[in-house]
Amino acid sequence: MLRVSRDGKEIGEYSVPDAVRLLSEGTLRGTDHYWQQGMTDWALMSGLKAKEEVRIKNELETKARNEKAQAAEKLQWEKAEADAKSQKDKAEAAEKAQREKAEAARIQAEAARIHSEKKKANSFQCHCCREPFLRPYDPTEDFRPAAWSFFFNSLWLIVPIIGWVLGPVGMWRATIRMLASGLHLPSCPSCRSVNFSRPERDPSFEPLLPIGVSPDLYRSSDQAILGGVCSGLAHWTGFNVFIVRLAFCLGCSAAIIVYPIMWIACPKRSTKGS
Repeated sequence: MLRVSRDGKEIGEYSVPDAVRLLSEGTLRGTDHYWQQGMTDWALMSGLKAKEEVRIKNELETKARNEKAQAAEKLQWEKAEADAKSQKDKAEAAEKAQREKAEAARIQAEAARIHSEKKKANSFQCHCCREPFLRPYDPTEDFRPAAWSFFFNSLWLIVPIIGWVLGPVGMWRATIRMLASGLHLPSCPSCRSVNFSRPERDPSFEPLLPIGVSPDLYRSSDQAILGGVCSGLAHWTGFNVFIVRLAFCLGCSAAIIVYPIMWIACPKRSTKGS
């Protein structure tokens, strides 16, 4: 509160805002004096207005600085919060991507394991080289190329001297191949070992191994060289197919008559399927 005096007499006590307002209205004069607690002497009212304006200005500036500092602090806090949220989102995205990658790797590994087990279950297993394979080497498949080799080498006999040497040699080699194709057992394609096990689950992987006895006489569709008569007859009798073919070759006269009749009369069927 201000104590105001005029001509040495106190005229009242006023608050600073009221004193400034009354001074502006003319109720109080600039020649009046005022005093408030903390002052050492009385001062003219004319200086109160300027002093109050400076104080108000300082307060406004201080308030503006505080508001600016608060705004900057708020902006910094919001930025820090946004950065923290962005880092959290990135971490969650990275963790999600890692989980998805791990899940994809697990699915791929599981698919590879199932495929490996299925392949192993449906494959032959060699007990010598430990290599799996889908189909053993069947020596009877060499009979057809050996027969053609025998035929083409026999053509060398037409050529004098050189053909009389090369022809019998080639024919002898082809004959050995034909004999071997009927005497050897199916074997591993890698090491040619006959010590291997069959698939346990899928019967469609059964090889064309030495055939057994069939109650029906038919022509073979999957082991045929000409009409499949010898292969079907071997499966019907239980003999080795090479023995039956050799018997037909040795009995040429009878074979020329019997073979076409059986070709026409016997139905065609898969030896593997039976």
